[in-house]
Amino acid sequence: MAMNFDNYARDAKTWLHEFCTYLGISDEQKAARIFRSVLHAIRDRIPTGEAVHLAAQLPILWKGIYYDGFTVHEPVRIRHEDEWLEYIRSKDSGAGEADFPTLDHAYYAFHDVMAFLRKHLSEGQYKQVAQALHSEFTVPA
Repeated sequence: MAMNFDNYARDAKTWLHEFCTYLGISDEQKAARIFRSVLHAIRDRIPTGEAVHLAAQLPILWKGIYYDGFTVHEPVRIRHEDEWLEYIRSKDSGAGEADFPTLDHAYYAFHDVMAFLRKHLSEGQYKQVAQALHSEFTVPA
């Protein structure tokens, strides 16, 4: 099997450009940080098995980003939506204040990522992720 890094990069960039459109911004670095932050928060919040299944549907370069810092874990327990939004902000590698200046920014970023994933994941996988997240805060249906 040949490794086609150009295709991997193109697939990752396609997702990034589409996500920029979802956010309504042209700053690819900011969009990538936001996407990574929300993905990492979701990854940490859902059971390990679900996290692995979600990764299987990401483009290969996004899988690497998704798995960066990953450990087998018990899902992070978060009981309130504000805690969830702060958790998302904490995943932004020190840029949280710039990318998520308020909890509202984190809220909308979470909903944008979920809408984006709904379009790109299989219906069954999206529902499994949404069900794993739904108990403490609102997940887009």
